[in-house]
Parts: sequence; C-alpha cells; structure tokens
Amino acid sequence: MSPYGTFGALGMAFGAILSMAVMAHSAPSLCLSSYPDNQPVNAYPLDQNGAFALGFIHSVSGTPVVDTYQIDAGEIVQTSEIFQAHGAGLPSLGNEMNATGWRHENGKFILDLERPIGEMIVRVQPKYENTLHIADQSIALASLGHSVLRIAACDPSSE
Repeated sequence: MSPYGTFGALGMAFGAILSMAVMAHSAPSLCLSSYPDNQPVNAYPLDQNGAFALGFIHSVSGTPVVDTYQIDAGEIVQTSEIFQAHGAGLPSLGNEMNATGWRHENGKFILDLERPIGEMIVRVQPKYENTLHIADQSIALASLGHSVLRIAACDPSSE
C-alpha cells in the first residue's frame, strides 16, 4: 500500500501521466510560405512560450523597429512595438488599439500590446533589413528569396 493511500497513489499516477502529456505537447512553430501562391518556405520551432520578433528599419524614420509576438491558442498575438523615434506609421499615444501600456526606457519607446494578428503578410526588402528573431537565432528574411512572405502559427508536421 502506498504511504499516500489509494487515492494518493492514483493522484500521483494521474499527475505523472498528465505531465508526460504536457511534455509530449510540442512547442508552437512559425511557418513561412511564399505569397500569394502559399508554397512552404520554412518552419521554425519556437520556445514553449511561442515568442518571436520581427525587426526592420522604418521606411520614414530610418530607425530600427522591433515588433514582438507570441503564439496564443494557435494564433499570432503582437505583444509590443519597440522603436526609437516617432514618425508616420509609428504609435504616438498609449491609447493605440489593443495597447496595454506605454513607456520610455533606455532611449526607446515601448508600446505594450495584446493585439491579435492571426497571420501576417510581410513585404521583404533588403534595404529595410526585415529580420525574424527566434530565441538566439536571427534570420534575414531577404535571404529566403521571396519579396512577400506569409507568416503564420502552424504545426509543421501537418503542413
């Protein structure tokens, strides 16, 4: 007999099975495909949090911008926009759509967001240095050879 009693042993067994199921659940992935023909380009596994970022040089201000995202329930959600200078196309107030906060830190403006995106269509131009950042990896999107990419959360095993 288990020192935890009959139900205690059952509870421990159920907990072990549940943790194995959680560990077996794969981390989210990000799939890139050409647009508009939707041909697969590459799939990138993300960490368990589903976090990634897109960096680029803003076309008007000529300064770097980083947009951060997370996969939530199979959908892309923008979590922040980080930039150095106000300009056309950049947020200027904390009351932007889906904004949850606004601050200035270390010379950068940070707009915190909970903005559902779904999937993204991204125009790629080498002069704007469009870059995908995943964990400790950075991928220059222009190096993938497509001028327009569709970026979506996915399960690459079903693609």
